[in-house]
Amino acid sequence: MTVAGERSRYVGVDLTNGHVTDAVIESVEQDNPSAKITRFPGYAKVEAIEKLVINRETVEEALGEEWNTEDLQLIVTSYYGFIGEWDDDQIIIQWDNV
Repeated sequence: MTVAGERSRYVGVDLTNGHVTDAVIESVEQDNPSAKITRFPGYAKVEAIEKLVINRETVEEALGEEWNTEDLQLIVTSYYGFIGEWDDDQIIIQWDNV
């Protein structure tokens, strides 16, 4: 488990509430065990220290249907960090590519 220190920074996404967001959160919790999830009435904040990985396959397992990584754009209201990778299989948001 990674612990935030003086030099650690969070990356993350804010997602509008809904069943796809629930699947993305379930997959993030599975693929990023130290991720922090905070739920608000209209959205959820998904954070991880330095790097957040969203895997298409894990989201599809949670959702029970096909999901394209491009569809993340439909539920993201904001993000912080840099998009290190975004392809058909994976999205990585991180700080260390600067």
